[in-house]
Amino acid sequence: MRNTAIKILRGLEENGELSLEDISKLIPSKFGDHRDYYVFASLVATGYVDDESLPDPNDSYARNKKESLLAREYYACCGAEITASFRNLSWTKAGGGNLKDQPFTLTGKGSLFLSEYRSKRFERLFSLGTGIFVGIIVAVVGAYVRAELSSL
Repeated sequence: MRNTAIKILRGLEENGELSLEDISKLIPSKFGDHRDYYVFASLVATGYVDDESLPDPNDSYARNKKESLLAREYYACCGAEITASFRNLSWTKAGGGNLKDQPFTLTGKGSLFLSEYRSKRFERLFSLGTGIFVGIIVAVVGAYVRAELSSL
């Protein structure tokens, strides 16, 4: 499967909840830094994936949804225990637990997206199959008509 976003969403759908460490295993390492996590950060920022550490999604404070900050945070925390830092930013887990064990879940919006994705895929395949079938029927009927007209 090529699409990283779909792979992450399907993983969350199948398991119900994945840790940051598990999600990082689904992300291909193309650059080996925070740039690999922009797709995942985008899923969180758009509301397809729920990050319980972020404030209310209806909060208008734009910094909470800034994809570049989220990508840096997820990259730094994917293997970290209690504290993580990347460039000039640092994160600390309060109250016990590890940063890499932070849970993520699929939201209703993400579930609807996957459902729509599957139905569109089925519709495309059905249209392609119908087009091929109709093309074959037209070719067979056309050949039959030409054969009948040439025999007259």
